[in-house]
Amino acid sequence: MSASVFEQAMARAHEGMEIAAVAAAYPERVAIYSAQGEQSFGELNHRANQIVRLLREQGIAEGDSVALLCGNRLEFAAVRFAVHRMGARITPVNWHLSADEIAYIVDNCEAKALFADIRVAAAAQQAAAGNERLALKLAIGGDIPGFKPYEQALEGADGSDIADPSLGTMMLYTSGTTGRPKGVLRQQSDPQAAAGMLQLMLAVFQYDPDGGRDLALCTGPLYHSGPFNICLTQPLSAGIGTVLMDKWEPEETLRLIQHYRISHAFFVPTMFKRL
Repeated sequence: MSASVFEQAMARAHEGMEIAAVAAAYPERVAIYSAQGEQSFGELNHRANQIVRLLREQGIAEGDSVALLCGNRLEFAAVRFAVHRMGARITPVNWHLSADEIAYIVDNCEAKALFADIRVAAAAQQAAAGNERLALKLAIGGDIPGFKPYEQALEGADGSDIADPSLGTMMLYTSGTTGRPKGVLRQQSDPQAAAGMLQLMLAVFQYDPDGGRDLALCTGPLYHSGPFNICLTQPLSAGIGTVLMDKWEPEETLRLIQHYRISHAFFVPTMFKRL
């Protein structure tokens, strides 16, 4: 009996290549539905590999930090899974913060690359100003002075699977209610434990990746740990697609659940109350 897609993903979790395993099994399956369109697992995996090679060309390597200042877009997932497979550290930055706080986080996390959404162009420029550590600055969704366009930077890059993947880490920041936001580093001390976490996730959420019917709904901003993990990283790593909401509204949530026949979603108490 051939291994299930989940078993294949689990076998590659220690090196951050779960998406590559899913893409190999179901390249045409839609990984992400978003306001920018749809992206298959094959396309997501291809883009993640391109980003890794671009980062490496700029001297960004295993152990280095990448800051992601981006809304719930296709590009967020691609950058997330690129860093995940190259042994680097990702920091999703809360783009609702003030420009000063955003600049502080980009500097404090020691980012060598900054991916910035056009919706917060002014804050991105402030974060980059005078930051000599940044080797790469890319603008997502439009032009930002001093930044290279994301699509242009990746045009023609090799999208085949990298030969030397390594499990990355992440550092999310607190809201800063008691002063400056504080980075919380989450790192697997044993990369092999990543497969165990994936197995636990399947037991908790009861995904059916080989059935092809399950679909998650991302109800909150991806810079938050809940949506980042439960609505993006975990379902996609298990071969389950996700629908990205740019802004949460109760009526739109119900419409999307009905339209896409959502099987998994993440809500906080306030959302349940509004529903």
